[in-house]
Amino acid sequence: MAVLVVDDNPEVRLSAAFLLEDHGFEAYEAEHPEVAKQFLSCKSIDLILLDMNFTRDTTSGNEGLTFLSWLQAQPDAPAVICLTGWGSVSLAVEAMRLGAADFIEKPWQNAQLLDAIRKQSKLNRLLEKQGVIQNTEAETPSYTWRSAVMNTLLNKLSRIASTDASVLLCGESGCGKSHLVDALHRQSLRKNGPLVSVNMGAIPESLFESEMFGHTKGAFTDAKSQRSGRFELAGGGTLFLDEVATIPLTQQAKLLRVLESGEYERVGSSRTEHADIRLICATNSDLEQDVTAGRFRSDLFYRINTFTFELPPLRARLDDIVPLANHLLARHAARYKLAAKSLDNKAQAALLAYRWPGNIRELSHVMERALLLSEGAQITASDCQLRLAAPAPEQQTGTKPQPAGTTLAEVEKNLIEQTLALHQGQVSEAAKALGLTKSSLYRRLDKYGLRSED
Repeated sequence: MAVLVVDDNPEVRLSAAFLLEDHGFEAYEAEHPEVAKQFLSCKSIDLILLDMNFTRDTTSGNEGLTFLSWLQAQPDAPAVICLTGWGSVSLAVEAMRLGAADFIEKPWQNAQLLDAIRKQSKLNRLLEKQGVIQNTEAETPSYTWRSAVMNTLLNKLSRIASTDASVLLCGESGCGKSHLVDALHRQSLRKNGPLVSVNMGAIPESLFESEMFGHTKGAFTDAKSQRSGRFELAGGGTLFLDEVATIPLTQQAKLLRVLESGEYERVGSSRTEHADIRLICATNSDLEQDVTAGRFRSDLFYRINTFTFELPPLRARLDDIVPLANHLLARHAARYKLAAKSLDNKAQAALLAYRWPGNIRELSHVMERALLLSEGAQITASDCQLRLAAPAPEQQTGTKPQPAGTTLAEVEKNLIEQTLALHQGQVSEAAKALGLTKSSLYRRLDKYGLRSED
């Protein structure tokens, strides 16, 4: 790992270079940000240690911030750890906003500085491994939600994204909770740090501590080398615990201790480590019922649900079903290097009439299969092969299944009529259930000549 030390004090640069080289890093030096710019134009650097002040009698940190602002606009810019003898909370926040990975006051503690550098080194390796996946995903633009219910939810999330408050996302399996996690992370002050996702349901109870907190070499049988846990890998970023309700009671206390104290120890070590993460959890279970039943600790529940958001199922996002299906078709076409196809009218009607018990995950699988099996220029209803064994609509909302061959307009009209009936003609309630705004629903009522109680 190549590290560039940018500082106007030659003694500081020499001290940092000795420390870096003693621990296996390549060290380079620059006495001013302008020199650093020239250096970066001809040398690949993985990390910059940046002083914030270069003019005598200046303590504002503006010179360092100006360099960070310039660096942020450069392609493939290296990570930055800021160093200053004149630290302040406002300066640290601004540096982080401009992309700094960490902020350390001088005189630094060698162990603290090395720990920050090693964390960034691990993050760089993690990003390199994910590079192929990220490049593949970049080929298809991200989806923009159409439904009012999703846009309302995203607006709420954006208001708390910049905080470090814990967030609990609830909703049915496959309804897109990971999409919200990505959105929260991208809008947070930790966006330049890692986003580490953990499926808690896939971790055996016997390996819980090792997976979450790491272990030392020889800590147990087969521990042939030291391993970093998820808390360490997520340092400076976001830790996402999916299926949090599946954590065994015996392990919930250990997780709670870390969340309350911010401290943990690797398995086999007595050295205390410090967690620096923003926590997001997700579940498709009713955690309040789990608490009442004794399956989930109440103190852990209150620790992780500073903000709780309920993600509606796909069937409650009427305006999203067809556009999202087309988006998924384009993504699968890019993945398989096939020509993109659109849905014909009857296929669209079939998608809107279906109840989607598997939500977005099921829709993605259906679109992938339809694309691969389709022989025509468009995707037809028969290409979609919607499951006949899906739960009957009347069992869930009182609506009746749509007969084969109905048009898109007929499906929409029938669905609106049935939803209005369920909510005694209350437009506001029906609009929420359909994932529409009131004005959008009123336009549809006028279009189809329907009446309401509002």
